[in-house]
Amino acid sequence: MDELYLLDKQLNRKHIIDTYSSIIWAKRYNSVGDCELVISATEDNFNKVKECRYISRPDDDMVCKIEKIEIQTDEENGNQFIITGTDIKNILNQRIVVKQTNFNGLVEDYIRKLINDSIINPTNTDRKIKNFILADKVGFTERIKEQVTYDYVGDKIQELCQQYGWGYKVTVNNGNFVFALYKGEDKSQYVTFSEDYDNISTTDYSKDDSNIKNVALIAGEGEGVARVTTSIGAGLGIDRHELYVDARDISSEIDYDELLSSYPNGKEKIINNIIYYQVNNVNIAILTKDDKGQVTKVQLCSNVYIENLKNTGYEKMSAYTTITSFTGEVIVGINYTYKQDYDLGSIVSIVNEYGISIKVRISEIIESQDDSGYSMEPTFENVE
Repeated sequence: MDELYLLDKQLNRKHIIDTYSSIIWAKRYNSVGDCELVISATEDNFNKVKECRYISRPDDDMVCKIEKIEIQTDEENGNQFIITGTDIKNILNQRIVVKQTNFNGLVEDYIRKLINDSIINPTNTDRKIKNFILADKVGFTERIKEQVTYDYVGDKIQELCQQYGWGYKVTVNNGNFVFALYKGEDKSQYVTFSEDYDNISTTDYSKDDSNIKNVALIAGEGEGVARVTTSIGAGLGIDRHELYVDARDISSEIDYDELLSSYPNGKEKIINNIIYYQVNNVNIAILTKDDKGQVTKVQLCSNVYIENLKNTGYEKMSAYTTITSFTGEVIVGINYTYKQDYDLGSIVSIVNEYGISIKVRISEIIESQDDSGYSMEPTFENVE
């Protein structure tokens, strides 16, 4: 790492920082990254930082928002500014899903809808970020049926990306914040990190089963014995690990517009004086209309509501699995080149000194540079 840029509120490059005591640059595939910059506490540096809001690098697409500035006194080496920043994709957590949202379709479209409704084209224009845009669709084919309310948009997107093995980022381009999904390439047949290959110096291996759950009881709306419940998963005897999911915020009553967007191409059918909304002859919801024929209430049928609860259960239970991870300090320049042969999100092979070999995804890369030189430490997560 060499020079850094300081950007102003309008995302213009205002200053170059080419002299610093240290820099730590931590990128994460499907969670929020951060950085720490230590520079001399001079009046010139203070003025530069004071008029800027973001830190960027010319050789990387992560941009960090400056969140905190501290002064560290040091009689021997002089006073230092310690500047910490957070990956700008944390902007997504400046918004919550303020309106109950029901979705049935592609997960990629679901994510784009959450961003569009909360940031790009919100009903309340005070919530709009004018220079926040979406990159082109990737074309992921995974589907979801879900209801969400009051979640932080960023947390929900992170949850979905971790569930489906995707990465997400917000970059800066021509004065815009640009959101994009992506999926790291599988390079495990070509890229192997091993002490035998002299391209990794140390490895820490961990396999954690302490948080595992394989059966979930999901409790939806209602009170007491009238509360709607369902379950997912399987497990017998000592191998059964149960999880309770409180899903009372998942409602069986939705807006009519949400019904039409979540279940398009439906038709109304009256059965025993009850108006049903059907898709492919399957009852989706019961409609209540006023004297003028306007829909005043939409109640999801029990089978559809139960399916929504199960989807919530699968989503929550995905966080309770075996966690296998490797960390290691890569010896830079041996066999492979970062950002050419592999990158954040890439799937590679790793072998430790005990012969444990698995395919892993690079979920985090921490680069650091100080007086002792440059180092890079990736975190590997099991994908098998």
